[in-house]
Amino acid sequence: MSAATTLLQTAATLPYGQVFRTTATLALLGGTAMFFRPLLVGIGRALFLTVRPRRTKAELAARQAQRDALARERRAAGLNEVEAAEVRAMACRH
Repeated sequence: MSAATTLLQTAATLPYGQVFRTTATLALLGGTAMFFRPLLVGIGRALFLTVRPRRTKAELAARQAQRDALARERRAAGLNEVEAAEVRAMACRH
């Protein structure tokens, strides 16, 4: 049997009322979800922030300073003593 024949035989056994009701229900649910999408997105973001709150500006600044210090150390590790002293002197000015 071909796939089309199998599909037609399967479709013939389904009650049309149930297919129509299921299609209409899915269309209504999809329409409602699209209409309330901004609200649902906001609720999702609020739930996400309750689980993982945003970091404060002080925490972000401290983390950036730590990253910068580690980057300077990595760069200084590859320099000779004179260049490393120059880098430390520039870092003291900032």
